[in-house]
Amino acid sequence: MSNNFEDQARDFTNVPIIRRDVIASVHLENADDKKFWDPILQKQHPGNYNYIPHSKSENGKTTSGCEQCLKFLPYLNKRFFIAIDSDFRYLLEEPDLDSNHFVSQTYTYSWENHYCEAHSLMRRIQLCSPEIASRFDFESFLSEYSKVVFKPLLLLIHCLKYQNRFFDSKQFCNCLVRQCKGEELANNGELIIERLSSNFEPYMSSPYARSIDYNASIAYYRSLHLTEENAYLHVRGHNLFSLITSIGKLLCRGTRYSFINDILLKELPQSKYWEINKVESDINDILC
Repeated sequence: MSNNFEDQARDFTNVPIIRRDVIASVHLENADDKKFWDPILQKQHPGNYNYIPHSKSENGKTTSGCEQCLKFLPYLNKRFFIAIDSDFRYLLEEPDLDSNHFVSQTYTYSWENHYCEAHSLMRRIQLCSPEIASRFDFESFLSEYSKVVFKPLLLLIHCLKYQNRFFDSKQFCNCLVRQCKGEELANNGELIIERLSSNFEPYMSSPYARSIDYNASIAYYRSLHLTEENAYLHVRGHNLFSLITSIGKLLCRGTRYSFINDILLKELPQSKYWEINKVESDINDILC
């Protein structure tokens, strides 16, 4: 009996063989992900790629998403690999999601987090408009944001790892602030940080949350490069992206600049931080 995924994988693998101008076929979670992966691939190995935003499920239906990408895991190679968001898979240490198995992942929750990397984001704002940059310090704001979400994130990973239903991904994401008002930008977003902290408080003050050995968790996840300083890179990227966009649009109101096009998505992060370095390293391992 024919294997639907093996057959598709064979076709995807053959594209770079038939079309010599194509370096590889790359299955993405969806078409929007090309915003991140193509600049990354062009930076590391410039050329043409056959991007696959969706493929056929077991039932022959057009399907996208990370789970669909992962169904090709047994059939990947350097001419056909997948590029996915890590979600919480990296922190949960799911096996075989590495360059040795021809998987490229973001090492942040999703590609959106990379465009919110604090130092690079602040640099892009300063290059675009020093006047806008003087209104709000994203590096300071995201530092405070990261401090607030760090322990709730450790609690969430603990619950996911041990399948405890006390605190799940939906509850965690519901605590994340996605929109803000103009008055909340005062004192570098102090009210936003207070609202974020208040949202997590009912969970973090519970007896179960207080029973967690956070010192042990902090030490363990430091080995996976998760720290209080970069926790914001590991929360759901869409939520973080929405909040940064909300703040940025308020800052750009009345100017000639589009925050998303002229600043947020203007270019790849230029800072050298572990997560982006690992993405680039994995791509080189796969394609070399």
